Amino acid sequence: MPLDQILFFLVVFLLAGTVKGLVGLGLPTIVIALTTLVLPLTEAIAMIALPTIFTNVWQAAVGGNFRRILRRQWPLIVPLAVSLYLTMWQVGQKGPNWAFLVLASVLVIYSGLGLFRIRLHIHADLEKPLAPVIGVVSGFVAGVVGVPIIPLMPYLQGLDIKPSELVQTLGVVLCATSLTLASSLLFFGLLDGPRTLVSGAAVLPALAGMWVGQRIRLRLSVEQFRQAVFWALMLTGLYTFASRLL
Repeated sequence: MPLDQILFFLVVFLLAGTVKGLVGLGLPTIVIALTTLVLPLTEAIAMIALPTIFTNVWQAAVGGNFRRILRRQWPLIVPLAVSLYLTMWQVGQKGPNWAFLVLASVLVIYSGLGLFRIRLHIHADLEKPLAPVIGVVSGFVAGVVGVPIIPLMPYLQGLDIKPSELVQTLGVVLCATSLTLASSLLFFGLLDGPRTLVSGAAVLPALAGMWVGQRIRLRLSVEQFRQAVFWALMLTGLYTFASRLL
């Protein structure tokens, strides 16, 4: 990988880490959205492997509710992990052309929900039957484009979870996702030596950005920043659609 591409990656991870530190999510989504503008999707997915593990472990460990969250979310986590691995085996490692359309759709839908402040409200009785379904679909999406945000994020945000606990819940679920993704990439040979070095080097800017984002949270309107992120993701998704269809 040329030096200019490596520097571009490190800057992207610094930015994405800052967003994650500020709003609690968004690192792999932003990295995939930006890096696929210059690299194949499978390359971009390999780059996020190690930074997502470290940042999600950090996020999952903070809050004091790890065991309780794991007991509640395992019906979601297990199907998600299995579906992700199987999708990587059958589809993800091949990097099909239509994967970019899935990525663009995910970006547009996710940012649209955020911009219009659309939030699901899932009744407690529906959580158990819905969890495996959401896990399977989210695992498929993660196996194809590297990020499980649809339908995972709207589902988790629609549950009866205290705001103070939601960030840690996202960390726990995404930690399991990132560990499964990294294991799959290694097993299928997509995370080789050079990619591992670049991915490992991206851990430091991602963690630094996450620390910066947490500091900014104390001084900046999180809602304004969140809206800016959603607009950026929306425009990136629309650009991806246009570049592939036109």
